[in-house]
Amino acid sequence: MASNPPFSFESTTSSELEIARTHVRQGNLADAERVYRQVAATQPDQVEALRFLANAALSRGEPGEAVAMLSRAAQVNRNDTGVLMELGVAYRSAQRMDEARSVFERALGPGRGRNTTARLLLANVYELDGRPEMALLHYFRAILDAQASGQWLSESTTDSGLRQLVKHAMRYVDTGRHDLFGSVLEPFRHGIDAARLGRIDAALAIYLRERVEMPADPRQQPTFLYMPDPGAACFPDTAAFDWLADWSARSASLDDEALACIGHPGEEDTVFSPFSMDAMTATSGAPKAPAGERRIPLCQRGIFQDTVRARAPQLSGMLDSAPLVRIPNYAPDVEILALQPGTVTPARRGRSNAFCTIVVGFEGSAPLRVTVGGEPRQLHAGRALAFDPSFGFQYAAGDAPVRALALEVWNPGLSPLERDALTALTAAVVEFDSRLQELA
Repeated sequence: MASNPPFSFESTTSSELEIARTHVRQGNLADAERVYRQVAATQPDQVEALRFLANAALSRGEPGEAVAMLSRAAQVNRNDTGVLMELGVAYRSAQRMDEARSVFERALGPGRGRNTTARLLLANVYELDGRPEMALLHYFRAILDAQASGQWLSESTTDSGLRQLVKHAMRYVDTGRHDLFGSVLEPFRHGIDAARLGRIDAALAIYLRERVEMPADPRQQPTFLYMPDPGAACFPDTAAFDWLADWSARSASLDDEALACIGHPGEEDTVFSPFSMDAMTATSGAPKAPAGERRIPLCQRGIFQDTVRARAPQLSGMLDSAPLVRIPNYAPDVEILALQPGTVTPARRGRSNAFCTIVVGFEGSAPLRVTVGGEPRQLHAGRALAFDPSFGFQYAAGDAPVRALALEVWNPGLSPLERDALTALTAAVVEFDSRLQELA
């Protein structure tokens, strides 16, 4: 007499799962739920059944049941991102925001990764929980990462289930950044001063892409912030800088200190790109310096190099007394430029036309050719030259070594009020973008 094969939960479950999937494909969701419940009754840790039943509970407005089932599923496989995402949604529906936030952060991964959907949902949790600043940061980071990978550029590149939330995120970011940076300017609006911030308001609108305004001269292309109408000239007249003549003569005489800095190569030679949204989203890095170029930072992003202060105390004192652009964690950049004979630097472009660069030739240096916007000028030892770096610039040495000091100052076309407002605005942008970078 033939014996029956042994009973197997696995074979029974497999058959029931296939039946449930068939019901789902045919749109018979009630029948599918009934079969999935049979599976969960015999195998309470069956993840597929738990996920279906949890989503069915959510559709009925029963987030507590969904949380219970998805929590069990997450214990079976703690690294299943799909389960974590659904659990986060269930917690959000149950108004358990702390748990939802924790789960979405787990879904982002140890390095926080680029799971744009998880970050989008995390941002939404922050918004619902009354934390607009964090919501703004995470919404913006999700949008940047998604669009960098070709998503969320149109309806066709956005998952249908996410379209409404993605559109909401974009509106939230537009409004949030406008309000955040606009509020920074409010303390400067007093009486008649309110009317004097028109160019600053325009610069902010251009930065936020709320307004399109091309410079009258197409060569002028700042990488960070364009301010309309401060005076467009590749080489502003040095007479506009009333402090410069005496200051540059005294600084140029400190050639021995410049040589001391050039003669000690080290980690202070490293030049970092300034924080800005363009720097964060750029597809290529800064141009590579040629072998014959050395740039020794004396001050970078507003931070003076202690080792350089020790080697160049008088020059450091001159910089302390100069009316440099001073914006926390952003400006000024001050450097000694050393070029070997025949060296031509790559073309570079400045961050803002609100800044000018002053170049001073040290005594004993050969002439330096400075080309801005395609226009060349010769800088001789002991002399100073001013230029607008937003036009694009490069340096070149002739047949002898060149030593020069380059520093950032305000464009003389700006009023003191505009300088103060731009300082506050830029500091706020830098802080926001730095926090955004930390999420990458």
